[in-house]
Amino acid sequence: MSPRPVGDVPADVFREPPGSLWAYRDLLPVASEDVVSLGEGATPLLEAPRLAASFGIGALTLKNEMVNPTGSFKDRQVCVGLNHAREIGAETVAVVSSGNVACAASAYAARAGMRAVLLMHGHAAPGKLVQAAVYGGHALRVESPSAQAVFELCIEACATFGWYHLSTAGIYEPYNVEGAKTIAYELFFQTNGDLPDWVVAPVGGGGLLGGIWRGFLDLQRLGLIERPPRLVGVQASGCAPLKKAIDNGTAFLDTLKDPWKDPHTVAGGIADDILFDGHTVLPAIRSTNGAAIAVDDDAILDGARTLAVQEGLWCEPTCAVVIAALEQLEAGPDDRVCCVLTGNGIKDPAALQSRITPAVTVEPTLDALAKAVGEGA
Repeated sequence: MSPRPVGDVPADVFREPPGSLWAYRDLLPVASEDVVSLGEGATPLLEAPRLAASFGIGALTLKNEMVNPTGSFKDRQVCVGLNHAREIGAETVAVVSSGNVACAASAYAARAGMRAVLLMHGHAAPGKLVQAAVYGGHALRVESPSAQAVFELCIEACATFGWYHLSTAGIYEPYNVEGAKTIAYELFFQTNGDLPDWVVAPVGGGGLLGGIWRGFLDLQRLGLIERPPRLVGVQASGCAPLKKAIDNGTAFLDTLKDPWKDPHTVAGGIADDILFDGHTVLPAIRSTNGAAIAVDDDAILDGARTLAVQEGLWCEPTCAVVIAALEQLEAGPDDRVCCVLTGNGIKDPAALQSRITPAVTVEPTLDALAKAVGEGA
């Protein structure tokens, strides 16, 4: 099934509060009314005034995808893809993942009574390996740092064993990235149609930002907005094929011939050596006069810590790139910026150990407590 043409969708659907991403069912490639769901989507948009002041930005909002059922935006993509797989009679789904896709696939497969095979490459955080396995999926750590190499293995296995390829890479399986469009729809509702000037998101393979762009294009075709916001994709400097492609003006197909060599970063969730969704993320940035930004690991960890201390939100390093990027973003005191927070920090708790003060042991006395917290000093 293909999504219904956007012109056939009543505009009122974008002006009503969504209960989940399935409020936008008519724009998703799933025919069944009986969908497998864990309550994904309909995530909050939070104002971040302290953070905005820190970076000299007029207004900053945070689209908090960390509250999705398994803790990341990948739930949007996986739930749509898995429902399609279920409709065509698949019994086993398989994914390539650095962590979040595997966690989502394992959870939704459990919900659906299906089997999940999770091929996790070398950048997967230990916490995500545990989370992926706890839902009952077959979590396998493949000894390769290259996402592309693991994709090739997964594709071969799916062809050989009859599994459904559920990885969130539109180049291989377009159904699985459709869910990301719903972020754009929700932003339209949450801002009463007055969208921010900039939308900033992490980029690994590119499906998230490319999907958000396509959602804005739907809104534009309906006449609800004049143009999309300027879109910004952020990567780690240790694996930045998007930044390289934008800087060099490289066409999508040419990027596939030049994988990033030796990806290395604390933001393992976006350490994809090629742009699996370059066919959407590259035009998303180029057509909106957006930007590609790369940030180093120190800036990423500082960004995660800054977000936690200033706004009370703990994100994983993969997500913290958007906070680190605000230092480089060409936004000023009259601009409105929205950062998409993609993954919960609980998924990778060890990442910030070097940035926090360890718990202090104190005697159970008022004097000891006062001394420990500097009260009266």
